[in-house]
Amino acid sequence: MRKLSTFLENPFDDPGISIAELLAFTTDHLQRMIANNASGELTARITATTSAYQLVADCVSDDETKLALRMARNLAKKNFRQDTLLSGVERVEAGIISAYADSSLVLMEALPNGRSVFGSSRDDELAIHLNTLHAAVTAHAADLAPAIVTLANSLKTQWTAILDACEETTGNKTSTQEGKKLARQNLQLMLFLNLNKLAEMFPRQPEKLSLYMQEHLLRDRVSGGEEVEPVPPTP
Repeated sequence: MRKLSTFLENPFDDPGISIAELLAFTTDHLQRMIANNASGELTARITATTSAYQLVADCVSDDETKLALRMARNLAKKNFRQDTLLSGVERVEAGIISAYADSSLVLMEALPNGRSVFGSSRDDELAIHLNTLHAAVTAHAADLAPAIVTLANSLKTQWTAILDACEETTGNKTSTQEGKKLARQNLQLMLFLNLNKLAEMFPRQPEKLSLYMQEHLLRDRVSGGEEVEPVPPTP
């Protein structure tokens, strides 16, 4: 049996986790929580984690950490486009089809260029297509399932936030080393609380964790991109 006290230890406090790994993990984790929060149970955790993450971003001053932040935000953009966006648009399209006996006109209004354009568009063009989809869904909200309306709004909001984060200039604020340390520790605590929240939501379902947290993003890599497995803790 594992010692019960080990469950009170914060794994995100591991000194082997670099700031680049922590930021990449957090960015990916936030987007996963937002995309899988249909019940709203994670809303408070999303808000708290976003605030903690932004505080770390505001403390950025050295070039290495700026690079880590840019890499994390670009990773979030890539993951959103590959994992969340295409499946989300497909669900919205299915919702429109199920709501109308003849959905062709509404589909033409919402997806004038079809679904494939969401995978091939440039970043700046994608916002236009999402705005078109959102406007059409909003105009026909009375006929559509509330979940579809919420999803269309969420896709537009998430992409706007991701794109703004990627394009903004970081490191404008200065802070002391102690301030940076406290900001990072606060973020690590928020991640630990999120882990506990997920444990509360999915007791005895460890397979659910990968839907919200990608543990491999916290692991070191050697040349060639191979992951280094963490050393098991001493009993």
